[in-house]
Amino acid sequence: MLLPNLENKKILVVEDDDMSYLYLSQLFALTKGEICRAKNGREALAHYHTHPAFAMILMDIQLPDSDGTEITRVIRETDKLIPIIAQTAGKSSVEIENAMDAGCSIVLTKPFSMEELFEAIGCFM
Repeated sequence: MLLPNLENKKILVVEDDDMSYLYLSQLFALTKGEICRAKNGREALAHYHTHPAFAMILMDIQLPDSDGTEITRVIRETDKLIPIIAQTAGKSSVEIENAMDAGCSIVLTKPFSMEELFEAIGCFM
């Protein structure tokens, strides 16, 4: 498996669950990418608007204050190009379709493996 090289790249990780974030932070450490965490939709938009140099966004769909698909729609109003990888515990085809319709580039269903995440990242980096 080839590790993506994300050195000098910033990634916004939108994840409210601490254990899921710990897992993701360990995976991103292998890529040398710099991650910034948002625990909810409000924080995600604040980080996105104050740090416009993110190379990609890893978006949790089920957030405590909003739906990740709504946050994705807001971001897509001004940025059609940034890769947004959705991550969701929901496995229904409707939830996956809604994420794609909102503008997510790829949807990963939890629990996903390191290989699945790195393959998704490799599509954009």
